[in-house]
Amino acid sequence: MKIAFLTTRPSKPSYRFRIEQMLPYFKARRHQCETFFLPTNAWRRLLLYRNLGPYDAVVLQKRLLSRMELFVLRNMARRLVYDVDDAVMYDAHGEEHARRRRRFANTMRTADLVVCGNQFLADEASRDTDRILVVPTCINTDAYRPGLRTEHGQNLTIGWTGSRSTNAYLNDILHPLSQLHGPAQLKIISDTTVGFDLFRLGHMPSVFVPWTPKCEIPETATFDIGLMPLPDNRWTQGKCGFKALQYMALGIPAVVSPVGVNRDIIHDGVDGLFATTLQDWFPIVARLSKDSFLREAIGRAGRRRVEAAFSLATHGPRFVKTVEKVAGPLRKSA
Repeated sequence: MKIAFLTTRPSKPSYRFRIEQMLPYFKARRHQCETFFLPTNAWRRLLLYRNLGPYDAVVLQKRLLSRMELFVLRNMARRLVYDVDDAVMYDAHGEEHARRRRRFANTMRTADLVVCGNQFLADEASRDTDRILVVPTCINTDAYRPGLRTEHGQNLTIGWTGSRSTNAYLNDILHPLSQLHGPAQLKIISDTTVGFDLFRLGHMPSVFVPWTPKCEIPETATFDIGLMPLPDNRWTQGKCGFKALQYMALGIPAVVSPVGVNRDIIHDGVDGLFATTLQDWFPIVARLSKDSFLREAIGRAGRRRVEAAFSLATHGPRFVKTVEKVAGPLRKSA
């Protein structure tokens, strides 16, 4: 079987963790896979779509196309799979966006299968289709594993990892972190410092690490506590909880906002901790900071949770088998 994957940028997490790490599972089944990064120019995209006829299935990731582009793609693709791991039908504040909603609905009705990263997205998709599969953004537990940390400094390291689009989420909890007593530092891993208000940290030291694919795992492994604060809106409810899963897979206790899929990933007090309000962050992080046995216990439970429900070894073969089924004699949507 020949499969074409259409995505945006090679560094984008949605590509790296929802397509790239799945490719070995397709190749193990002797499928020929080719990834195409969508050009910014619409005419060049149309030329790309015209070359997709020989492929048995086309997987379009996340991008919402105009009606005309979607029509061309649908007519060239024998089978069309749409993969989504963000609430692309809303704007970045979780507000209704007429054009996005219209394009999303058209895509749902057009695709032979819609693969959603969580149940919130599946519920949104179900307004327009019943051809839905939920596949969480999963973790390669061979790459992410406890015990990768080789150096333990005197400072407790409280960490956060993200990107330009999520940097501002950290700001609200910086002041609570500044109230921690004892030797502690905040380590931030991101592609830019834009959006942070580190003055709120007061005298608490911070370290910024520019994100690269190579540093992502070893730098995150230096955390003693992992943070995932989120505002609660329809955009964040569509998030797939990958920060929390990264921490948990590395055996790091995760403290998260109970927003969206985070409520499904974590059992509060067992394999992670919920900070429901802004006032919750200080006492929870302070308690973990003082209790290494609690950190280890929650870290171990978090690792087990990822292995049981969010591992690449489980969901990789499942995704491949579903695409194989879709590439069979299904009807071609109008």
